[in-house]
Amino acid sequence: MRALVREQGAQVSMDAVAARAGCSKQTLYARYGSKQALLMQVLSEESRRAVVLAGVPDAASLRPGLVAFARDHLARLSEPGTIGTARLLTGQAAQFPDEVRALYRIWIDGLQERLATWLRQAMRRGLLRHDDPHSAAELLLGMIVGLDFDRQRFLVPHRDTTDLQTQWAEFAVDSFLRAFAPPVSRT
Repeated sequence: MRALVREQGAQVSMDAVAARAGCSKQTLYARYGSKQALLMQVLSEESRRAVVLAGVPDAASLRPGLVAFARDHLARLSEPGTIGTARLLTGQAAQFPDEVRALYRIWIDGLQERLATWLRQAMRRGLLRHDDPHSAAELLLGMIVGLDFDRQRFLVPHRDTTDLQTQWAEFAVDSFLRAFAPPVSRT
């Protein structure tokens, strides 16, 4: 199903899904209820593949956890099908606005929420300056991506190697950590 969504986006037909899955369309409707529900299930599973910042952050895990997250995010954005799917969904937004908005909520809002939850824990533990964790998550995601996704969209060279992605991930995370460093206590 993921491959079909990458190929056809929100306009994927239940006939095509049934043919690829080797089952009847009725079986799909019985199991998922609707095409939108099937899309949401598949894309929810896909979004959960992203690196999850595990555990409660501490001084030893803060930077390494964020760098691993950033490298994984950049690697996913560089996967061959990612930019194609993004282009396809952008083109289908006017025709399928509800489906495209739902995909955004699952992929982007879900990613921001998971990151914000982890950052909130770091803020509560005094590892980061207390601030709005959702805004901090959005800022960090923007710093991680930089112009790389736009470079891919416009078919110009981007960070497509592990070394380039690691260098940028470390730079983005280190810049974020400086910006959100906890205040120095004056004792």
